[in-house]
This record gives sequence, C-alpha cells and structure tokens, in this order.
Amino acid sequence: YPPYPTAGGGAFPPYPTANNFGPFPPYPTGGNSSVANPSTSAGGYPPYMNYPQVPGYNSGFNSSTPSSTGTITEEHIKASLISAVEDKLRRRLQEKVNQYQAEIETLNRTKQELVEGSSKIDNVIARLIREEVELKKNVDILRDKEQELEKSLDALEKSEGIDPDEAVTTTAPLYRQLLNAYAEEAALEDAIYYLGEALRSGVIDLETFLKHVRQLSRKQFMLRAIMQKCRQKAGLAG
Repeated sequence: YPPYPTAGGGAFPPYPTANNFGPFPPYPTGGNSSVANPSTSAGGYPPYMNYPQVPGYNSGFNSSTPSSTGTITEEHIKASLISAVEDKLRRRLQEKVNQYQAEIETLNRTKQELVEGSSKIDNVIARLIREEVELKKNVDILRDKEQELEKSLDALEKSEGIDPDEAVTTTAPLYRQLLNAYAEEAALEDAIYYLGEALRSGVIDLETFLKHVRQLSRKQFMLRAIMQKCRQKAGLAG
C-alpha cells in the first residue's frame, strides 16, 4: 500500500491554553450555504486551522503500473524466470561453442600434422623406390662381375703356369724401361743392406764389403739416372 501522507506543516498546531477560553461563537445561520469560520475575539477560541486534505485511497489494483505500487506481479516473476533461463541457456551455449571450437582447433592441428606426415611419408617412399632401383642395378652389376670372375678363375685353372715377369705389363716401352730400372735399383738396395749385415756378423771382411758396395753403388747411381730421364720424358711428377 502507498504510505500515508503527512501534514503540510509536519505537526499538529499547539493546543490552546486555558487562559484563552471564552464564550463560544454564535452558530452560523442556515441562510448562508457556505460554512464560515467563526469570528474571533480576544477572549474566544482561536480560529480553526486549515489542515491539508488526505488524498483519497484507491482500492483498485492497476497491474500496468507496478512500480508506483511496489508490488511483484506474475508478469514480473515470468519476466525474471525468462531472463534467468535465457542467461543460463546463453552460458551453456557459450560453453558448448567454446568446447566445440577447441575441438575443431585440435582437429585442425591434427589434420595439419597428418598432412605434413603424409608428405614426409610420400617423400620417404619415393626415396626408397629410387634406392631400390639403384640397388637392383648394383645387384645386376655384381652378378655380371661375379660371372666374369668365375670365367676368369676357370680360365686360370685350365691354363698353364704364369710367368711372374709377364704378369705385370706396361702400355709403352718407356714405362717398361722405368719399371725394370726401378726393380733393379730396389734389388741393389737390398744387396747393399745384406752386405752390411754380413759385415756386422763377421761373414765377410771390410775389404770385400767395400769392394762390392762400390760396384753396387755405381750401378745404383746409373739406374737412378735412367729412372730420372724416363720420368722426365713420360711427364711424371718428381
């Protein structure tokens, strides 16, 4: 209900004291339709105060202006429930959207990783195919070489003994001369070494050692000079 309005002055006027009591004023006549306040004198009652009128109370209920009455109606409750349900649904929907969005991002990352992995696997498969082709070629070459070796072994088994001097051949006479000079010079080096061992062991005397070493050294010098000329003509380094 609305609050009861207070008086305009905020309080009632003071009650008159007993000293101001006097004779009652005359009652107004019926000829005058308006009610007039009695006249006052020095010894009578004080004039009546004009109190503010109390607003009329409206017992009817107006649902269209709930804020003026301060009451809670069914429409308020319904609107509040609808708002609460909307907020709850909105939160649930946002949670679902966030969840699905995170799942979509995870699936996209997984898809990207799978695509990259697929590309790597394709590259590895292509490289393995190339290596397989190369290996097959190498296997074929090795089989051919194996057959050649078997044929060579069969020919060696059926042939007579091989002369060691003819086992190594050269492509030109100059190279043969160089090869022979090198082999002979190496043999002279070994001979001088063993002569020194014989001298230390007392097998030969000093005079015999010097005589043979002098001869071998002279021959070794000549062979080294021949090898130097052959290398120069052949255009070999050193």
